[in-house]
Amino acid sequence: MKRIIALLLVLTLALSLFGCGQEPEPTTVPTTEATEPTTEPTTEPTTEPTTEPAPVYTNPLTGVVVEEPMDTRFFAVSINNLREAMPHYGVAEADIFMEMFVNGSIIRGLALYSNIANVYAMGPVRSDRLMFNDIVTHYDAALVHAGGDTRVLNDARNLGLDHFNIDTWDDCLYSFREKSRMNQGYTWDACLFGKGEGLVQHYAEQGMRTTQDPEKNWRLTFLEDGTPAGEVADTMTVTFSYGGSRKDSTMIYDPDLGKYVYHQYGKMMTDGLTNAPEAFENVIIMFTSISMNGPFHVADFVAGGEGYYACGGKIIPMKWHCDGEDQPFYFTTVEGEPLNFGVGNSYFAIAPMDSPLVYGALEVETEGQ
Repeated sequence: MKRIIALLLVLTLALSLFGCGQEPEPTTVPTTEATEPTTEPTTEPTTEPTTEPAPVYTNPLTGVVVEEPMDTRFFAVSINNLREAMPHYGVAEADIFMEMFVNGSIIRGLALYSNIANVYAMGPVRSDRLMFNDIVTHYDAALVHAGGDTRVLNDARNLGLDHFNIDTWDDCLYSFREKSRMNQGYTWDACLFGKGEGLVQHYAEQGMRTTQDPEKNWRLTFLEDGTPAGEVADTMTVTFSYGGSRKDSTMIYDPDLGKYVYHQYGKMMTDGLTNAPEAFENVIIMFTSISMNGPFHVADFVAGGEGYYACGGKIIPMKWHCDGEDQPFYFTTVEGEPLNFGVGNSYFAIAPMDSPLVYGALEVETEGQ
């Protein structure tokens, strides 16, 4: 009996110890916590949107910035340049004013306008000449004149030029006679003037073309300051000389205007309407091979030649070129680099080969001299 009780006590104690013992640590599988990636996520690169620079349009004959491409056709006007016809109207408003002998001892101007509708009046307008027909062909311009010799007008027709005789006595859409001049002793041929806006309207009404390709390259390049690294030329005089005919044209640099002021016949040229001096940013002397066709002067423009360029009171020698009968003139340095004009209007002297050119510093008189 005692043995049974002892056995029960041992069993009870064993169960007690088993029930009160620690439970074994559970076996766990180590877990790896999620970590941030060690590299930045791949994203599309962020760049500023690219914008094309706004296009810059310029007047092809002056380099002046304009708001839109210029598609207006050039107009060329025959200008009376005799002493008895002064003053001019609207000559300084031309993009390019060309001076040359046209027949005998007569020297005349050709004013080239890229937008003649903006010019109130220009002239006095005179008759057509062979030199003008040739130049107009190089610039695809509409020619404005006051009649002309039959041989000259036949030449214009054979070349297929758009030209118009504006010679009328009374005022009309495209021209007028300045009658007050006649009361001052001017002859009738020094009193005829063209009207810019009316000329464009009349040409359009006649079915003539008044526009051109705005992308055409007219071969002129410009800088805001076109002053060359040359010699001082505050004053310069070219003496147009052919046979026994001679005529002086002088350009004097005005630093206040930043332009050369045109002088001839012993006085400064001023506009008859505004009284402003006739002034030009660029002065180009083109020495040219001249010959005669009957009584008229003609030039070999395709042959090109040498000359001088002045701007800002300085002058350099240069070369001028022309690639064909229907191509414009263009200009290079004597080394063959493109010659940059200053932004603004230009005076071209188309001078025979033997024409003298004198230039230098302007002599300024001081008190006591």
